[in-house]
Formats: sequence, structure tokens, C-alpha cells
Amino acid sequence: MYRRARPLLLATFLGAVLATSATEAEAQATIRGILHDSLLTGKPVAAAEVVVLGANRKVITDERGRFEIADLPAGKHTLAFWAPWLDSLALPPLQRDVELGADGSAALVTLSTPSIASYQLAACGTVLEEGQGVLVGEIRGPDGVPLPDIGVATRWSETLIGAGQFERHLFAAVDTSNAAGFFTVCGVPVGYEIAVRAIGRGGVGSNEIVLAIKTVVQRRDLGVGPRNMVSRVIGRVAGAQGEGLAGATVAVIGDTSLVTKADDEGRFVLDGVPRRSTQLVARALGHVPALTAIELFDEVVDVDDLLLARIPQELATVTVTGEAMTASRLQFDVRKARGLGSFVGDAELARMPRPNSSLVSAMIPRTTVQQTRLGPMILLRRGSEWCRPRFFIDGYDNGDISAEEEGSVMSRAKRIEVYTANMSPPQFNDFDGCGAVVIWTR
Repeated sequence: MYRRARPLLLATFLGAVLATSATEAEAQATIRGILHDSLLTGKPVAAAEVVVLGANRKVITDERGRFEIADLPAGKHTLAFWAPWLDSLALPPLQRDVELGADGSAALVTLSTPSIASYQLAACGTVLEEGQGVLVGEIRGPDGVPLPDIGVATRWSETLIGAGQFERHLFAAVDTSNAAGFFTVCGVPVGYEIAVRAIGRGGVGSNEIVLAIKTVVQRRDLGVGPRNMVSRVIGRVAGAQGEGLAGATVAVIGDTSLVTKADDEGRFVLDGVPRRSTQLVARALGHVPALTAIELFDEVVDVDDLLLARIPQELATVTVTGEAMTASRLQFDVRKARGLGSFVGDAELARMPRPNSSLVSAMIPRTTVQQTRLGPMILLRRGSEWCRPRFFIDGYDNGDISAEEEGSVMSRAKRIEVYTANMSPPQFNDFDGCGAVVIWTR
């Protein structure tokens, strides 16, 4: 009995040794690392997903961008990582291979987004100049489906300040959406505002959108549709305390025919707005104009309250002679001394019984007025033609205002500045290459 049991005991011992050796061969290892953003922020990325492809393992980075994945077998593993804001930039898949040794030691890795230069090279085919950025986005139809072959046009102006003069240059960049509906416009100016519009065949497109480029890579999706597919936009214009602003105007940027006036409670209805990406501008006397971006996919769209802040009171300063002077008046006098525009001051306006566009135009060269049912509208000469300038009221950009609004503002004017496009100071930016009318009110 004893001799027969001995081979069985030896076999059991050998099996245990082999099992132990297999366990050691399959030693588990750990990946520790940090996810860093090299593209926009230069900081660790929190709340991002890190996934081991093919292993059904996922972790979320902590507030310092750190992560740890334990109990992984030896060999090569592929890590994929992303975050919602990274997806919005239409980045290619972000992955990295990691090799884990059989000794069970931890692998330390640093994951990172592409650098600015590598992103620009991949998206634009070249590295852009300093101060230039990339605008990306998706073009969608009224049903939300991505659309290919839609053109995206951008334009902006930049002012170069030289010795004793300003030079205004107009720029434009275009792209066409690809098969997946994505577009990429390279070279847009970071820190500037640009005008963006989508244009397709048969009148399909978006309205013009004014967009501030704040980062080196920025996303703005655009909804497009035909002009005959329209919506009704309803809402309310209110002040900082929630009070309705009676008589406030609401208009569609880039389309002077789509404008309405609020009732006594500040409520408005704007009919016939094409179902596409649209930007509304709300204005009321004594308040800062406000832009609101809306996407129109329904027959009736309620934008709720459009809140306007009051124009802050001018703070008076005192010169060494004791003469009271506001900050805006001081800046007005500085610009007037440079002689780069035409200026109508307090004294000239005080001699008018009631200032209006016709009287002001008679004092300013290279201007004329267009008579309309609601009153005169100032036009500036551009080459051999006349064009509509951009209006800045108390320092705030109001774009192209209506004849009624122009008459109301002119009647309250205390100082007026008029600039052609190539002479406009940087703060009075003009997208259209026409010029600017700057009105300071009482």
C-alpha cells in the first residue's frame, strides 16, 4: 500500500509546483499615471476617462489628473483617453501603448493631448503663426443630421497701429464640411471677434454669427436650413431686476428685415425667422446691448428672458486745473487730436434745435443720408458706393441699427465720432469694411 501511494504523492507535489510557477508567470501589474493637456490649458485633466482597450477596464482621473489601474497581466496594453471637451475639438483617437513586465512592478506613464503645433499640423497642414487659431465645428440640418459640402465663411478685420496712423486690414478664411459634416477653418485671430456664416446650395445656410475667438482651438457647430422653413421666436426683454423693458428692440444679426419691438411688459414676437443657427441682438435705451445665440428646430421657440444690464454711470475725473471731465470725454479729445476721423462735439450739437442724422451728416465729409419712412439713415462712402456703417453707442457695439433707433439716439447725442474703415480705432471694430459711427449720449 505504501509503495503504491508514493507515485501519487509525487504527482500531487509536482502539480502544486507547476501551479505555483503558472501563478508567478501570470503576475499582475499596475499602471499609474497622469493625464496632461498640452493643447489648451497646459494643466492636468480632471474627470477624464482612461480605458484599457480589450480588457473592459476604465478609471476616471482625479482633480490632479492622476489615475491608477491595478491587476493587469503582463504584456502590451493600449490605453485610450478622452474627456467631453476634448471630443468637442474633433481630435483623433488619443491612445498610448504600455508594456507591463512579468515581475509585477508598476508602470508609470504620462498621457497627453497633442501639442498646439502638432494639432495645427494635423488639422491645417502647417503650423500657424502666433496669435492664429483653428475654428472647428459640425454642420447639421433642421433634422439634426450632419451635412457635407456646406461652405463656412469667416471674416474679420485687424488694426495695425503705426506711427501716427491706424491701418485696417480685412481678412477672410473658408472651408467646406466633409462627409461627416465637420469643418475646419485655420488662421482665425485669437482674441478677436469674427463673423461666421454657413452657405450651401439652393439658399441653404445659417445666419451670420458674431463669435469671439478665445482659445487656439475653438468649436462652434452651425445649424443650416432653407429660408422658406421658418420659426416664430417669442420671449421677453428684461432689465437687471427682472423688469420688462417696454419698447426694446430685438433683431436678427445680419438681417435688418427681421426686427420687432417689445410691448409694455417687454414681451416680443419675431415671425419668419429661418430655421438655422441665429443670433439675436436685444437693445434698449440706457442698457448694454446683448447677443443671444439660438438654434431654431421647432415651429415656435421660446427664448425666455433676454437680460440687459444698465450702461454704467460715467465716473468723473478732475484735471489739475480743476476742470471736470469724464473718462469718455477725455478719450474723445485724445482721438480728435489725432485727426483720424470726423468729430462733432458738444458745442456744435448744442446749436442744433434737435440733432438728427441729416444735420449731423451735413457737418461730416464723405457721408450722406438715406431717407426712409421711419427717418433718415447715415451712409458712408466706400469707393464709388455708399454703405451702412456700424454704430457704437456709449462705447457698446450696436451693429446696424434701425432708422427709428438712429433718430432716437441722435436726438440724445452729446458727442459723435465718424470713422472710415481704415481709420477706425481698434475698439470700434468694423467687420464690413464700411466704417463706424460712435455716439455718446446725454
